[in-house]
Amino acid sequence: MGILIVDDSPDERLLLHHILKNAGYRDLVTVSSARDAFAQLDLDHAGNNALSLDLILMDIKMPDLDGVEACRRIKAVPALTQIPIIVVTARSQKDFLQAAFDAGAEDYIRKPVESVELLARVKSAFTLKQESEARKSWEEEVTKTINELDRTVSDMEALQQLIPICPTCRKSHPSQISEAALNEYAQSHPTIKFQSLTCSTCIT
Repeated sequence: MGILIVDDSPDERLLLHHILKNAGYRDLVTVSSARDAFAQLDLDHAGNNALSLDLILMDIKMPDLDGVEACRRIKAVPALTQIPIIVVTARSQKDFLQAAFDAGAEDYIRKPVESVELLARVKSAFTLKQESEARKSWEEEVTKTINELDRTVSDMEALQQLIPICPTCRKSHPSQISEAALNEYAQSHPTIKFQSLTCSTCIT
């Protein structure tokens, strides 16, 4: 699982990297600024060639661009919105934390970082991300199934219009079906399977 560590302090980067590596996380990338993080995320190209990441640990107080604004810019890119961001900060004022959450951060960790808290929040972020991806996949499958059912119903309704039904006995009269209309229907619905019978015209 890929984790991007963004912190201008070499000591903080080393600490976070050490805790995560000892916990079994191997795919770790560390950068010293928000600008460097944007490069890893390919922000200039809408994240199309971004490094494969599952989580971002973002320091808040950095010289070039603060973590709140960095969160806002990352979350503004559709291809990157699913990557959870945990802000790492020594500040705990409610207004400040609310600004981070409004910018798109999912969680926060206070400095000085404690290994127990860090690993618990990282694990929680991964769990929520996996659940979100599973739910999205399920929703896409449901949407696909609904669309297929809608097409099937539409096809059936169109086919029913071709078959004359007696309003009294409710019996169908296939002999009265318009051949031209039926041919037009078959040609406009190439995915529907009809009984296979090669006609004399196609044989010759």
